[in-house]
Amino acid sequence: GPNGIGKTNVLEAVYLLALTKSFLTSSDQFLLRHGAEFFKLEGTFSGVRRTSLKVRAVFAKGDGKKLFVNGSEVERKSSHVGEIPIVLLCPQDQALTAGGPVERRRFLDNIISQSSSTYLEDLLRYRRALRQRNELLQRLRRSGQSGGGTLLDSWTNELVDTGSRIISSRAQFCTVFSEDLTAAHDRLGDTVERPAMTYSTIGGLPDVLESSDVRVAFQAAVERVSTQEWKKGVTMVGPHRDELEFRLDDLNVRRYASQGQHRTFGMALKLAQYRYLLRTMEEPPVLLLDDVFDNLDSSRIALFIEILREEGMGQTIITAARREILDSFIEFGDESVRLIELERTNQNQTASVPVQV
Repeated sequence: GPNGIGKTNVLEAVYLLALTKSFLTSSDQFLLRHGAEFFKLEGTFSGVRRTSLKVRAVFAKGDGKKLFVNGSEVERKSSHVGEIPIVLLCPQDQALTAGGPVERRRFLDNIISQSSSTYLEDLLRYRRALRQRNELLQRLRRSGQSGGGTLLDSWTNELVDTGSRIISSRAQFCTVFSEDLTAAHDRLGDTVERPAMTYSTIGGLPDVLESSDVRVAFQAAVERVSTQEWKKGVTMVGPHRDELEFRLDDLNVRRYASQGQHRTFGMALKLAQYRYLLRTMEEPPVLLLDDVFDNLDSSRIALFIEILREEGMGQTIITAARREILDSFIEFGDESVRLIELERTNQNQTASVPVQV
């Protein structure tokens, strides 16, 4: 379908039903069609671990978002994450290698949260503790009070406890994922330069994996910066400030990679994510490719399509503005391939897209 027709909305709908949120905005309010009071999404998923999973998401102004699985409301939406593994490859992924550390931390959290419910719970608890602690630090700063008493100590303990487990999980993940990244990069045909990734967290912890050791270092770091935190009104140490550095040989990808190298590295990251989730969850993820072939040369497109056909790969949903981009690489008459062409509809009509996932 042409640009602006709503192709990305289809992928966004699948993503939201799987991970309970959009990949384009953090607010459900912005997902509403202009002038609409609510939206409803419904999807039926099937896989190795389940024969059928019917998911419905409903959002209404003033009432928030509700999620239903097989007809029953899900009280804690986080418990649904990981039931339907998802990997998304889109143009915004360039921020992974070219942008700041926030995108790379989000990448880490997305993968580990899908494969570990414990990690996701720790992450949610950490974010709450961080938010509450920052608000308290800001109040103390405005009032001119020094120290925060038992309330600040309470939030600090929660921050250190959950944050230590997050750091330990991230470090262990990066050790394993580095091998997936190397294999994916090689599979894309770029074997001259070797990819690498380095996880940087609280000082003095380059190789520590046990959360108990991390906790000691975390607590000491908090105590060292306590005066600065009080002056600035913000928490200055923790996994919310971690960095994940990508390299090709000894060069930092963010600073020195060419546009082509950025693109290849980003694709390798998502292929590695796919392999990691497939191995750890024993469920082929749904792979969403949003307009990723438009800027690739024909040899790279052919290689990527070949990878998608390999044994063990699950369903892929691809969007493209022009069919001819893929005509030379995909047999649309094949029974494993389905072509859906989107057309403009009346604004008041309900959009129904027959995509089997």
